[in-house]
Amino acid sequence: MPSLRPVRRLPNMNDRLAADIDRANTAARVCKDAFARRGYELVDTPVLEESDLFLRKSGGELSSRLYEFNEPGGFRTSLRPELTSPVIRHAIETGATESGVRRFQYFGPVFRYAPPEHADGGKTRQFSQLGAEMIGAPSPRSDGEVIAMALEGLRAIGVKRGKIVLGHVGLLWRLLERFPLSERARLFLVSSVGSLRKGDEAAVDVLAAAANLGFLADTEMPVPENLLGAAEVEAVLARSIGPLGANAGSRTASEIVRRLARKQTFSDDPAIFNRAFGMLSDLVTISGPAQSAIDDGRELAANNGLDTECFSLLEEVAGAAIEEGVRADDISVRLGLARGIAYYTGMLFDIVLGEDSDDTLGGGGRYDGLIRALGGSIDRPALGFAYNFDAVLAEADIEPPSVSAAPVLVRADSDDAWAAAAKHAAGLREQGRAAVLDVAAEDSLTFDAGTFAEIIIVSSDGSTRTEEQQ
Repeated sequence: MPSLRPVRRLPNMNDRLAADIDRANTAARVCKDAFARRGYELVDTPVLEESDLFLRKSGGELSSRLYEFNEPGGFRTSLRPELTSPVIRHAIETGATESGVRRFQYFGPVFRYAPPEHADGGKTRQFSQLGAEMIGAPSPRSDGEVIAMALEGLRAIGVKRGKIVLGHVGLLWRLLERFPLSERARLFLVSSVGSLRKGDEAAVDVLAAAANLGFLADTEMPVPENLLGAAEVEAVLARSIGPLGANAGSRTASEIVRRLARKQTFSDDPAIFNRAFGMLSDLVTISGPAQSAIDDGRELAANNGLDTECFSLLEEVAGAAIEEGVRADDISVRLGLARGIAYYTGMLFDIVLGEDSDDTLGGGGRYDGLIRALGGSIDRPALGFAYNFDAVLAEADIEPPSVSAAPVLVRADSDDAWAAAAKHAAGLREQGRAAVLDVAAEDSLTFDAGTFAEIIIVSSDGSTRTEEQQ
């Protein structure tokens, strides 16, 4: 009979052994206890959910990484790629979003497909998230609580280098609202923030994408077929305001046609779009200590003729976190902070290892529109965060509690002694000792040194003798 091919572990999925599991469980318990003391109740949601739960507000980057399939019941289903949306789904179904402030926490595996050429090398196909969500609390005090709790959990398990990098999507929207642009153009600009932070080469790509979408249409743009021609425009104008040129300023009929074409096909003035793009390109490069970066942002906004009051949004969030006990030195601001999940509406933050590090341990933010997007009857403010718990464990200084004594091996000296040996082992366990019953019952069985504290041989009459482990 031919030998069968071994069934191997899937790429970038990992097995874990007892020591790693114990360490992870110990660290998770410490974090969960810290969150519970702040009133966060533990909830466990299914690993499988309807795909629509993640597609409605997840954004393209995350939705492209779903493990998605049709399950036998006919539902389009995904392994959960994150836990915020399932927790909000649970809260909606149980009425927890209707009134008051509710706090939830969670811990479990999530799944995101990534090919080897992905930025993380496909290493995060499965990892664990531990996090918390708060529903019904407006900014900024609840923002401060969540930020403080994110650092509090890390400190509890010995992660001393964790710091907060703070941004604010709402601030970006407020600034862009000062430009007379369409919602579509503003959405494009906000969605481009992550790319703009990468430098001039990425900015060129963003501009190319803007041109393809029509935001940078020049004065030579083609006239749509269903628009009046230059002669027809001139005839219409002549009937209404007199001969073309008498009341049309310096613009020619062709220029007026092109202007009308732009109004029919695009709602945005390319010059205004360019101004907004230039402002945003400069803004996203600003980062540093919180107050210093906020002041730099205010100066840039003022130089562009924009209202600077929106920067108080960031000051209030940072101040609330400091009031919660976060050290000012542990908060920096990055005005170009962006993330692939599209449901953030206000402050957002990354948890990093040091101020200048891009090694993130997790992050979170405010997503006030998510409850309605997932079917809630009313809009409610909400926010939360999650650790990439595998990354956190790599930095944690915590060990599982040591066993008070090494286990003993209990062995029957004959087949007739088996029941007595099993009874003796059970009695030891009732006393709190670890006792392993030797089901092989082979005198020749050997064990690594230190595996057992001693070997207890049991006779059929219940008597015992002890052999020290060599």
